[in-house]
Amino acid sequence: MKKSTKAILLVGGIFLLLVGLNFLLSTGSRQSQENESTGDRSSFAATPFGTLAYYTLLQETGHPVTRLVRPYTSLRDSSDIGTLILISLPPTSNPSAEEFDAVQKWVQAGGLLIIIDREIQVELPGNTQVHTTPAYISSPVRPVQPTTLAKGIRRLSVTNPSSYVTVSGSSSVVDIGDNLGAIVADTKVGRGRVIFITEPHIVANNGIDEDDNLTLALNVLDGRPAGKIAFDEYHHGYGAGGLFSGGLLGYFKGTPVPWILVQAILLSVLLIYSRGRRFARPLPLKTERRTTNLEFVSSMANIARIARASGLAMENIYSEFRRRLCHYTGLGREVDSPRLAKEVASRSRISERSLRDLMARCERIIRGERASDSEMLNLVTRIRDIESNLKLWGPAK
Repeated sequence: MKKSTKAILLVGGIFLLLVGLNFLLSTGSRQSQENESTGDRSSFAATPFGTLAYYTLLQETGHPVTRLVRPYTSLRDSSDIGTLILISLPPTSNPSAEEFDAVQKWVQAGGLLIIIDREIQVELPGNTQVHTTPAYISSPVRPVQPTTLAKGIRRLSVTNPSSYVTVSGSSSVVDIGDNLGAIVADTKVGRGRVIFITEPHIVANNGIDEDDNLTLALNVLDGRPAGKIAFDEYHHGYGAGGLFSGGLLGYFKGTPVPWILVQAILLSVLLIYSRGRRFARPLPLKTERRTTNLEFVSSMANIARIARASGLAMENIYSEFRRRLCHYTGLGREVDSPRLAKEVASRSRISERSLRDLMARCERIIRGERASDSEMLNLVTRIRDIESNLKLWGPAK
């Protein structure tokens, strides 16, 4: 039982140690590796570079926001999405040609596509070319002309290095920028519209509350078509049916929590294995006794009678009786019989003389004097009576 308790405490200690190391090392290292260029821009991410604050703001202000966890080809069958927001998709998860064709047709049918990224290179219907060029912005970023997107904006907060966006096409409009280029522009595509923003910092958790960034984040949704506002999470790794497709596990993606759960499962399996396995020699099977205690005593008594070994029988009974008396009085086993009888008599109602005579007779029989069967029975009976009166049935020490 003690070994089992120690094993449980050891496993529990290892588990707590792993949890602590995960929180100290994994979380800290992840945040230290992220920057404006490599940060996770998912609406699930609560890190400085994520966009959870933007998503939550729209949700709490009554906007019908949702997360798209399927490829863009699913837009063909989805009539409830009117606005699609793409924020700095990872380079390893760029949409396929089939997906991009599907999203273009969706925009032409009247959808609103908002692309927020420092690197944009797309070709839209009507020979409209869109591309970005690296830039280091040193002058204030202000509205270029009074458009819907620029309403209420005096200055935006951006980071460096940044980029400018260039949109070719008769319907393209430059909304916000500086003296050298634009960071916000939009264009018409069929019955729909596409908005380009080259600064993810504007909608990030660590930048949405700076200057007029929040105003722009809300302006892009003014005049939007009917339907839900969908944040593309499929290309951030939250594919439908995957482990991190949303909900609680999706919220914890990128944190040590999933690894902690895996380690907890492994430790649980280890604990079950250790508790269900015997780490010692096998115990022998219990065998049933074929004789009763009475049969054993009868057999021994018969052997002693036939062998005329009454002294040996008396020695076995008397030695145990004397040890119990020594334990009862607190005297050592080497004490002489007269003193032992005197001490027992002083502590009980047993006659000192009677006890002394009984002990003396037993000792003489042990030394070899003859005793009849009736005398042996009488002596043993007196010994058992004394043991019963003094309650000497417990084990002698």
